Amino acid sequence: MTLKQLKAFLALARTLNYANASLELHLSQSALSLTIKSLEEELGGKLFNRNTRRVELTQEGKSLIPYAKKLLAN
Repeated sequence: MTLKQLKAFLALARTLNYANASLELHLSQSALSLTIKSLEEELGGKLFNRNTRRVELTQEGKSLIPYAKKLLAN
C-alpha cells in the first residue's frame, strides 16, 4: 500500500466521483482507476461499488477511511 494509493482512495471516497478526484489529484481518470484497482487487489476486496452512474463505498471502504487518514497524517 503506497501513499499514492491512499491519497487516491481518500479523494475518491470524499468525492465519490472519478472525474473530480482525478482533477484534485492531477491524474487521468484511467490512472486513478488503475490505482484504486491495484489497492483493492492488494487488500483483497472491493472498496467501491461502481457503475456508469454512481460510485459508492463498500463497508470495507468505509472501514478503511480512518486508517488511511491516520497513515497519511503520520
